[in-house]
Amino acid sequence: MDANVINFIVGYVMTTNIIGIALIWVKIKTKALEKVPDAVLTLIHIIISMFGGFIGTLVGAEMMNYRTDTKIFKRWIPLILVIEFAIIIYVLYEKFA
Repeated sequence: MDANVINFIVGYVMTTNIIGIALIWVKIKTKALEKVPDAVLTLIHIIISMFGGFIGTLVGAEMMNYRTDTKIFKRWIPLILVIEFAIIIYVLYEKFA
């Protein structure tokens, strides 16, 4: 792969992970998202995770003692993680096979 493509992918993943951590930080440490329903925040966490921020979401939740016993952290984010790793393995297999 071209170095520009690799740099873009690394930058994209880092940015989505930072957004995942920042979203949890804003929810825990500030009063900015008090009026936003938890269902909306859960949907935002799932969307951020689908776009590559699953590690940031998990790390942010563990760092800030966010409630990880909810359905999103027990089912959805690990499922998204497995699906994305499967896609990565498939793409690498097709590229180098």
